[in-house]
Amino acid sequence: MVPQRTDTWYVSYVLIAANVVVFIVGMAMGDSLNGGGTLDGLVVEAATWGAAIDVYNEWWRVFTGGFLHHGVFHLAVNMYSLYILGLALERWLGRVPFTAVYLSSLVSGSFGALVETPNSLVAGASGAIFGLMGAYAALLLTQGVGLFQTPIGPILAINLVISFTVSGISLGGHIGGLVGGVLVGAAAAQAIRKQKYTTATPVLAAIAVAAASFAGSLWAASRWLEVL
Repeated sequence: MVPQRTDTWYVSYVLIAANVVVFIVGMAMGDSLNGGGTLDGLVVEAATWGAAIDVYNEWWRVFTGGFLHHGVFHLAVNMYSLYILGLALERWLGRVPFTAVYLSSLVSGSFGALVETPNSLVAGASGAIFGLMGAYAALLLTQGVGLFQTPIGPILAINLVISFTVSGISLGGHIGGLVGGVLVGAAAAQAIRKQKYTTATPVLAAIAVAAASFAGSLWAASRWLEVL
């Protein structure tokens, strides 16, 4: 199976628009344009943060952190990546499965971030975007296409190197999102290979990944006192 042009690309654009609108709202509430620290703003109120999840039962931070960004550069890089990867994967899987991959990877990214740094304010769509890369890689490999025969291989490799070497980046969030995306993508890829692909296949896999990741996030958040 190869990507086919469809008229269902708009989910990617909706996600980009949602991230931009949230960033603008955050700026109005006091977030910093350059991503510098601030005691006010939407990032403090809604980013993925173990202490707030555990102590105040703000479980929704597992989801909302993936729509927040530390400054305009952070937003621009992630939205450009979402534009490139999102349109490609949405053409391949279709609107609903693509949305399932994105959202489940966002949650698995939050899980990874909370495992690594439960005391940090973690924000950004990077976990979900790494999930898109993971799903795309799984689909390619199942089709017998080498990752470095396509742009996805170098892109993934470069992003992993950056994740491991640049400070201030949530390595746990990136790896968590990547693993979640690979799992959902692999389920879709196996169904495609067996010619039994339906929308339900990746959606059910995504629900399982998201549910397990959400439960894991609550556990990881409860560890915030242990790592003080």
